[in-house]
Amino acid sequence: MIQAPHCPAKRAGFFLALMLILALLAEGSCAVALRIAEGKWPYSRQKNINYQLFEPHPDWVVAPRKNISAIVRGHHHHHNRDGFRGAEFSRTTPRHRIACVGGSTTYCIGVDDDDTWPHQLHRLLQPEYEVLNFGIPGHSSVEHRKLLPMVLTRYAPEIVLLQLGLNDLRNMNVTDLGPDYCNFHQPSLYAASGFTRRDRLPRSALAQAAVVLLERTKILPVYPFPHGFPAGEVSASVDPRVVEIFSANLDVMLRDCAARQVRVVLLPHTMTRSLITEGSYKWWAPYLSKAGVFNALKALNAVMQSKADGDRVTYAGFLEKETWDPSEFFDPSHLNAAGNARLARLLKDGLPWSRP
Repeated sequence: MIQAPHCPAKRAGFFLALMLILALLAEGSCAVALRIAEGKWPYSRQKNINYQLFEPHPDWVVAPRKNISAIVRGHHHHHNRDGFRGAEFSRTTPRHRIACVGGSTTYCIGVDDDDTWPHQLHRLLQPEYEVLNFGIPGHSSVEHRKLLPMVLTRYAPEIVLLQLGLNDLRNMNVTDLGPDYCNFHQPSLYAASGFTRRDRLPRSALAQAAVVLLERTKILPVYPFPHGFPAGEVSASVDPRVVEIFSANLDVMLRDCAARQVRVVLLPHTMTRSLITEGSYKWWAPYLSKAGVFNALKALNAVMQSKADGDRVTYAGFLEKETWDPSEFFDPSHLNAAGNARLARLLKDGLPWSRP
């Protein structure tokens, strides 16, 4: 039996060393247990890089962190004091102000700030126009609908470019979708943005194991889906519930813009079939086959086209006629610097920018 020394200083050192040994044993045991349970060491668990750039938001689920600059996967990301990507917005309204609202394809992941298509469009249209990037990765028409009133009120754009659909189609064929995708899209977006409990923990096996234990014993709720991943059926079919929600949200946004006499341009997404496989998009749209992704995109683009009135609402249908090369993409759904530059040129040349 180990006896503690009689000298107070030695006794303190003894107990400190004993506690350290016990902590190391507990850490090692937890690391082995997690390795067995999860198939990898807790120290190799990658931190979600999105947490560097984004923070939880009560209405939008996720919002860009304000006043930050970070290098992510070799690309520079700057969020201005308003919390949006790119340089500071002008405090005096220029002759024309254009607001770009969308998800990650508007925010433009995978490129530097100067290579986003809103920045490239700004460069092509200045000095008469200022183009502001309000893209937030993961946002669907539900979050766009909630964001847009702030954009219209605070920044008073004359034109709004809405790049919509890609984050709505991911909800297709989820069995229990819920109103405004609330049973699937918002919880999974919260998790994908790096906001779950384990994403925020230090790389300590003891801390990780404690959270896993508390979640499995239901003392702590499991994020993002306490009752397991939502059920669904993989299909190429278009889910009419998603089309209906998308259309209703778009109607609200168009009414908001009409009330302020703001022109709207609706942008279809650019994708190429050669980069989408049956499995490459399952992480984002789990219940759509490859054909289903493009069927869904076509259906949502058709909704946008149906809203165009040839006056205050324009559908940029010329983008659908373009052929995009795989070399213009950063990943299956996001353009790279060259692709963004081309998109900006197409928008500059293809749309009537002068006021009616």
